[in-house]
Amino acid sequence: MTALSYMYTLLYRSLFCRKGFGVHSPFAFDLITNVIEERCAYYFYEEIDSAWRHLSQNRAPIVCGDRRTTVRKAFRQNGISPKEGRLLFRLANRRRPRYILTVGTSMGLIPFCLTGYASAAHCLALEAERDLAATAAQLAGLHTRRSIEVRFGEYEKQLAPALEKPGRIDCLYLGKEVDARMQERIFAQCAPLFGEQSVCIVGGIRASRPRKCGWQALCRHPSVSVSVDLYSLGILFFHPQLSRRTYKSLIC
Repeated sequence: MTALSYMYTLLYRSLFCRKGFGVHSPFAFDLITNVIEERCAYYFYEEIDSAWRHLSQNRAPIVCGDRRTTVRKAFRQNGISPKEGRLLFRLANRRRPRYILTVGTSMGLIPFCLTGYASAAHCLALEAERDLAATAAQLAGLHTRRSIEVRFGEYEKQLAPALEKPGRIDCLYLGKEVDARMQERIFAQCAPLFGEQSVCIVGGIRASRPRKCGWQALCRHPSVSVSVDLYSLGILFFHPQLSRRTYKSLIC
């Protein structure tokens, strides 16, 4: 992290929704204080840390894009942090999604975190890179009590088959490796399957100007009622009785 980005993060922390300060919505206050900023040491955190270390120390050779690299190096560039993984677990633990769709997998860590709350959850994980999909499937295979299916191929070609059976999407994750325009197209296709209890998580919302603009476009979608900007990722909710608003906070 550069000195400038560090100073910006400190300023961001001081301005927005720390400890639920200034938040009048009971829904948003509960989300910020009991999910985003919750400090309970869940049993599953050890498994998240173990899976993260497994990927960050794995020197197996892979091909990512058009270049040869290792799992370790690719994960450092595209993976999520343990802090983000813990948040995904807390969010899933609170919302209890039954059908989860991830577009992008962080080499398997995202579906791993989202399904950690219960073995009954089913996650379909789409991955556009062959070796990243193989790595994600390998991580899923190490934890057979979870229902995680990894599919390899172009995201937009995989999406229609992925949406045929469930009838609804309880949780959608759009990874930071998915470009902003594709995110909007995928979101539009999934939107009719969102219900009042559904949640959409978007990675890398400030990674670039196009991604920031893409995130703002998702927030303006008619189906979205509440959006939460956590700087490194965003969360969208669809309950029509909630007042339409964007909240800003940080992952603690």
